[in-house]
Amino acid sequence: MWKEWPLVAFTIAGQMAVGFFLVAGFPLFLLDGSHAVGTTREEGLAVLAVVLGLLVAAALLSFFHIHHPLRARSSLVNIRTSWLSREIFFELVFIALVAVEIVLVWGVSAASGLSRGVHVAAALAGILFLLSMIRLYMLETLPLWNQAYTPLSFALTALSLGAIAAGFIWGGIFILLSLAFVAAEIVISFLLAPGHGVYRSRPTPSLRPPADVPRYLHPARLASSLAGLSLLGAALIWGRGRAVEGLNGKEWLVAAFALVLAGQLTGRFLFYGLLARPGR
Repeated sequence: MWKEWPLVAFTIAGQMAVGFFLVAGFPLFLLDGSHAVGTTREEGLAVLAVVLGLLVAAALLSFFHIHHPLRARSSLVNIRTSWLSREIFFELVFIALVAVEIVLVWGVSAASGLSRGVHVAAALAGILFLLSMIRLYMLETLPLWNQAYTPLSFALTALSLGAIAAGFIWGGIFILLSLAFVAAEIVISFLLAPGHGVYRSRPTPSLRPPADVPRYLHPARLASSLAGLSLLGAALIWGRGRAVEGLNGKEWLVAAFALVLAGQLTGRFLFYGLLARPGR
């Protein structure tokens, strides 16, 4: 299970990039030139730089999962039939469009129709990247992954981490959104997490070696997420619905983000630990 850390890091970083772009990038879409609705050009550039950094990090981390990195280009040859190829393709398109948008926002055409068009195209590429990632694991031969929990978990990881990160910039509504997303993720995990939730799917008879997952990880994951949820509530109260100001308010969000991220990482290790692979 622990040897799957490249996949864990890749999926979490990639999903967070999508969520941060969709949630925090919305005010960027409303840029109107030297001033903006809810954001400034500098904040917009910061959002795009973080998204690009996460995507590049995810791409680099994925190479640790490949036994022969120099052959990675061959993974793009089956876009018509392979969700793995589509995942990589849409990630590369997403990276390219975010980079183009950074150039446009940096320049004088920050509020132009071209910039907005690139933003919409990048959002679509990010969504398709996330959907490809989800479909990659929705296989009929793997019933533990081929269920509603997989798309719900991946989407809520993107939205919850993205909303918390957006809260650092604007607070208010974004912290409230993160509360809703994290709470939904906790409920889904408690009820539906394969092999661990109340209504969990149990492994079917298989020739695969049994998964060896410590029992304490699922409760630890829920506890970490619940603690993060509590701190998000504290951050919202501290900010009183406005942008979080002052060191104390920022500290609430930093701690909340760390706890929620820890819960997401633990949950993803549990997800991959459901299916032990020979030699892993």
